[in-house]
Amino acid sequence: MSGKVLKPTLSGTRNKTRKRDEKEKWEPQVFRDAIIAGLEDVGSDHEQLCKYLCETAVVKFDVKRYGEVFLDVLFVGGIVAAGGAIEGGVRTDICLAKQEKSDVKSFTNILIRFIRRYKWLQKALGEEIRKIMMVMRVCLNDEERELLGSATAHLLIEGIIPPTLLSALTQDHLVKDDVSASFATSLFRTWLEERDMASLTSTLKKASLDPTLQDIYPAHKRSLDQIESYFQEKGMNELVDHVKAQRKNANRKNFISRIKRYINEEECNMTEMSEFFKDAVEQGKVTEPYALQIVFSAIANSGEWAGQETISDGFYRELKQYIPLFTAIVKTPKMQGELINKIQEFCYDNINFLATFNKIIFILYNGNVVEEDAIIKWYYTTHSQKGKREFLSRMEKMVTWLENAEEEESDEEEGDDEE
Repeated sequence: MSGKVLKPTLSGTRNKTRKRDEKEKWEPQVFRDAIIAGLEDVGSDHEQLCKYLCETAVVKFDVKRYGEVFLDVLFVGGIVAAGGAIEGGVRTDICLAKQEKSDVKSFTNILIRFIRRYKWLQKALGEEIRKIMMVMRVCLNDEERELLGSATAHLLIEGIIPPTLLSALTQDHLVKDDVSASFATSLFRTWLEERDMASLTSTLKKASLDPTLQDIYPAHKRSLDQIESYFQEKGMNELVDHVKAQRKNANRKNFISRIKRYINEEECNMTEMSEFFKDAVEQGKVTEPYALQIVFSAIANSGEWAGQETISDGFYRELKQYIPLFTAIVKTPKMQGELINKIQEFCYDNINFLATFNKIIFILYNGNVVEEDAIIKWYYTTHSQKGKREFLSRMEKMVTWLENAEEEESDEEEGDDEE
């Protein structure tokens, strides 16, 4: 009887894991302690510190793997745990947060040199700064936040980090208690020491921050008057001028919106509109010439004729309806001249209105909005340079007629005196 043949077996053997399949232990605290020890051995000499980071640390330690820990240590001195606390309370003074204000640029240049040499850490650097910004209310005091703001400005100027990370400043927990404002103020001050306001404005735009800067201030400190006063106290005149310009833009947008609303109503309340016009000018929200320009352009663009090559008679009928409004707001010879100039510039910028200029002025003259003296003065001296030859040519006949009419009136008055 044949039995079943058993196959030979191996007992007591072990399967050896290939070296490439072995997982290294994740030991961020060990890495932190090693980096801190190296930093403290080098001390505060920035040249030696740069040499250590770029030539020793990056070779001796796995910086690529522990990049976040590496940057945590360089910025705040230890590992930033969830919520912003420093893990284990272990922290070195050889970091950005412990630098003197005068040394921030030099320390930041070390980071810039390191990133330009080892570009694989550049993306992580931007993420690191955003992370620290999100928890800086916890992990940094007021002075340390200012240092971070200054360093961020240098890194932005050099193009090392993206402007989009600044959008973190609008987070409610940072806006509260002026955390965002103090960080931003330090950033702005450093930027303006290195660059100009135009480049800062461009960066804020790329960061999608409101150019008025209101989003980074608490609700009870958010008015443009308060923000302007804040920068005045800080002695930052360029930002004071910036806020004034933003207020001017806001006033203009509001004025345009209200005027268009009046014009687009089925029955325009001209009395209310004229009062709004006068208040806006008297309060300095808009200038007279600008206000006149907006009113006329809103009327000119309110009908179907606006997109046509030839302006229809409907425009002239519409314009005549607004004579009472212009009579109410155009009160001085100076304003009459400004109105004519703004109409000239509008017709120059909108070529389909070019041929309407002299008829518009005649309608306003007939409606006692502009007087002959204002028209004649505009013709000889106060006209705009935009399309000067074209507009003067179109007005020549009317001006000649007005001058002859004045001479006839003068002759009649002299005849009456002789009698």
